[in-house]
Amino acid sequence: MLYGTDDPDPADTVSSVLPGYRFHCPDIASVDLHLAERREHMGPRSNLTPRFREAARQDIDRLLERRLYLMIVHLADPLEDSVPPAQAA
Repeated sequence: MLYGTDDPDPADTVSSVLPGYRFHCPDIASVDLHLAERREHMGPRSNLTPRFREAARQDIDRLLERRLYLMIVHLADPLEDSVPPAQAA
């Protein structure tokens, strides 16, 4: 879903190349949902103009970058949890 307001947390959003629109992406599942929506907009039954088709491609690139970031963060978190806390002397 595209958001046209500032309601979602800005740290969890990906800006669209279209002015004023953002994708709320707090986790990998939400990014995958937005990617599927963007791909559907570009599908064979799409009636997008070349300008909007290119914008959808650029949005997909931005969403993929967000997905990669979330994957890296997700992989790094379990390592931090497995480190035992320092014992008090």
